[in-house]
Amino acid sequence: MPTQRPVNVALIGAGRIGSFHAESVARRLVDANLVAIADPDEGAAQALATKLGVPSAATDVSAVLGEPAVEAVIIASPARFHASLAVQAAEAGKGVFCEKPMALTLEEADRVIAAASRAQVPLQVGFNRRWDQAFAEGRAAIDAGKVGTPQLIRSLTRDPGPYGGSPQKTPRWTIFYETLIHDFDTLVWLNPAARPVEVTAIADALVRPDAKDKGFHDTAVVTIRFDNGSIAVAEANFSAMYGYDIRGEVFGSGGMITMGDVRRSSMTLFDRNGVSSDTWRRDTDHFVHGYTAQLASFVGSVRSGVVNGPTGQDARTALAIALACIKSVEERRTVSMNEI
Repeated sequence: MPTQRPVNVALIGAGRIGSFHAESVARRLVDANLVAIADPDEGAAQALATKLGVPSAATDVSAVLGEPAVEAVIIASPARFHASLAVQAAEAGKGVFCEKPMALTLEEADRVIAAASRAQVPLQVGFNRRWDQAFAEGRAAIDAGKVGTPQLIRSLTRDPGPYGGSPQKTPRWTIFYETLIHDFDTLVWLNPAARPVEVTAIADALVRPDAKDKGFHDTAVVTIRFDNGSIAVAEANFSAMYGYDIRGEVFGSGGMITMGDVRRSSMTLFDRNGVSSDTWRRDTDHFVHGYTAQLASFVGSVRSGVVNGPTGQDARTALAIALACIKSVEERRTVSMNEI
């Protein structure tokens, strides 16, 4: 039986998550080749290329996008560059996988979507939670009508502590743009055919209160009302001392589903100190299957032209909720999505 030629993929951005995506393509996907890595830091690009046996490392994104052998790109640069790089890649005729957030304004998001549409290239966004087994099975149960009509929906993200980041180096509103953006996409995805209509958000600096007067936020709670009457809550905190905690819940007219577990496995230790379980400490460990599955789906979309994962429009919807949250915090009121 003949086999298909692997898809040639380039990585843009050799930071933490970019390096993990590069490893996934190079070592975990059988139908893709990682052929180039681009990063402004020549040393980072070359070191990653050497580690993974990638033939090309460059600082010039344009040179990589101009290479005819490159069929698709993975964009894992800092968020402020996502939109411009996605437009540039689409205009070069490359399939685009873009880490979240796809853009920081709706105007930027619309430009990315339009560029991909004009070039007729696939555009997929990195909302990896959809590919986690528990969340995927939860959505399947909803589609099968097992919980009835969703009424109360919950999604949370608690990063592992202790918090070691720098508030001074963290872009303002990161908690909405880059952390809770996952939860916003998850809540919309778990409420099929419903549309968010209003948002109320509260944010504070509870982990680093000393940075509050500089506009830093490390804790937030968001309430979203949908047009089908359901109410959703998202929450985030940058320092869960017990581990990396990602969970979801949908309560409906016919039942309830829960998704996610901070425990690494069902193994529980019983000893003289009591009862304990190991917990997840990194997103790349917790969601290794989800991260890999989303890239496998993207590679399939490059071949077929059909995106089966989160689309540019999905990313735009999550971004609109994030923007409503920012407005809600700044103005201390509930914000209608019609205002965004």
